Amino acid sequence: MQIKEISQDKKQYVIFYLADKKFGVNINQTKEILSNTEMTFVPDSPEFISGIINLRGSVVPVVNLKLRLNIKGNKEDKEEKIIIVELDGLTAGMMVDDVKEIEPLTKENIVNLPDLAKKVDSDYIEGVGRADKDDELLLLLNLKNVLSNHEIEELKNVDGGIDS
Repeated sequence: MQIKEISQDKKQYVIFYLADKKFGVNINQTKEILSNTEMTFVPDSPEFISGIINLRGSVVPVVNLKLRLNIKGNKEDKEEKIIIVELDGLTAGMMVDDVKEIEPLTKENIVNLPDLAKKVDSDYIEGVGRADKDDELLLLLNLKNVLSNHEIEELKNVDGGIDS
């Protein structure tokens, strides 16, 4: 994947799939993208935690975004990836079905979610983007808001319980 040259009025988004649904996240929220790595299951962790991985000597919890966002279904050719993000001082992984590309979107290509589609707890939806030439819509997520402060604390405990 190459980062395309962009002007000031464009932002780069990592485009990924959960089941057959297309999403995007601002590249500034991501640290790196990993192919699915060996994961260790953690008993008694929240159900949306897939496990933990070793990332260059650090223990990193991995959130299954499909479970967290309650998205049903599977992608046909499953090549799961993990998007590494920083959440309030915690490094975490977000498991997605596949990462497609890095796409620049202009402000004109991003609109707010219509009121009818909004739910009270959808703070993690940054907007709706139009990507590609076919104007296909994708939800733009703010991964920092996907988890509540309480859930981030739970993740820190999953992480911390391993080191002690």
